[in-house]
Amino acid sequence: MATDTHETDPYAQYNFEVEVDGEAVAGFAEVAGITMELETVPYREGGVNDHVHQLPGQFAHANLVLQRGLTKNTTFWEWIQTVMSGTLTRKNIVVTVKDGFRGESQWGWEFAGAYPTKWSGPDLVSTDRGMAIESIELAYERFSTLSGMPG
Repeated sequence: MATDTHETDPYAQYNFEVEVDGEAVAGFAEVAGITMELETVPYREGGVNDHVHQLPGQFAHANLVLQRGLTKNTTFWEWIQTVMSGTLTRKNIVVTVKDGFRGESQWGWEFAGAYPTKWSGPDLVSTDRGMAIESIELAYERFSTLSGMPG
């Protein structure tokens, strides 16, 4: 007997499940900002006039941006309210890529020490499936892949 995962799981139509400190809280259609960049520092060496050395600096990364989401959970909203009131609370975020047909986790990323920096609400449209989220932007300390990452 087949079951309709869209009826039992409100996040089934979203390809990315997001956990905050181990609790699944929302599904999102798009995830952006998974980038790392090694900054370089120019160094002019005396007596070397044909080029400038480029020395490795620090790694930098963009903010994580979760777009077009849906949730019946208030975790993100409460977290944003806490940060807006002046208490910076860092949490661990896990973004898992889901198999759209079976709803099983395939692979993903973990973002350590994250906190919200921006929240954008959706156009207001009546829905009984949960609260829509246009985007949430999160700063974080570092990220890593979860086991099962495709090779």
